[in-house]
Amino acid sequence: MSGGKHPYWGSSLHYSQCLTGPMMSSAVFGTLFAGMDVMQGARFTPSRAGFYILGVYAFNAFQCPMEAIHGRQSLLHNGLSAGILGYAGVSGGYLGVPFLDHSVFWRYPWLRMEMAAFGIYGTIAMALGALGGKQL
Repeated sequence: MSGGKHPYWGSSLHYSQCLTGPMMSSAVFGTLFAGMDVMQGARFTPSRAGFYILGVYAFNAFQCPMEAIHGRQSLLHNGLSAGILGYAGVSGGYLGVPFLDHSVFWRYPWLRMEMAAFGIYGTIAMALGALGGKQL
């Protein structure tokens, strides 16, 4: 083995487990996130639930090639995956930027909402990954 990389990472077994493993948890957590939207006053629609389910699945699926390249799981993969999805969601108008008042963007015009979303969503995912036992 060159570079100390285990043959599992990047193999067809790795990708099949990485891409099929999060299906049930994506359905559960996507439904929970849609439920949180409804509790905040949004109307429940199947497309809203599907958006969250696919978002959680994409978060997990985006990490598969990163794991294959690095040969291990990492908090950085969590951060990049969630950051990319947060950036895309905010730039497409599907998500907002949590924990920031919109006046921040008036006070700091160089700070774009997409950049803030990348940082905030990525940080949240890294914190949750650290609580789950992942390391850098």
